[in-house]
Amino acid sequence: MTYVEVIDEKSRSRSGLHHRRVLFKVLSTKCEELKYEVVSAAEVKPTYAIGYAKKVKIRVPDDAIIMQLDFRKNIKGHILGDILIYDAYGRKLGRAVYRKLKVRLVEYIAPNLLELIKCVFHKLKLPVKRYGVIKH
Repeated sequence: MTYVEVIDEKSRSRSGLHHRRVLFKVLSTKCEELKYEVVSAAEVKPTYAIGYAKKVKIRVPDDAIIMQLDFRKNIKGHILGDILIYDAYGRKLGRAVYRKLKVRLVEYIAPNLLELIKCVFHKLKLPVKRYGVIKH
């Protein structure tokens, strides 16, 4: 069992035109959700005025993969997102972006991380037109 720090945030602007949602998923390599234990949680200042944000230290199994999803909705109603993928020791395995209903894996150690991202987007019922891997 190892410890990893993640962020949990749900905030919006006073006008209600800007939103931000940051959440995390703890998964196995077969996209099954794993149990984790919250060790500590500290309140931090959210991006926007209304809502909450906290830095959470969690204890995860050694074979876990942590996916940090960060979504922002702008004044035009467009949703932009960043997906960061970490192993159980906090090392970054990959990064993907969500723009115009497309998910692109831009930094990765193995392109099969895209299968995990597809699975999480399917579980969260988020609309995606196309998935892609940007060669590097």
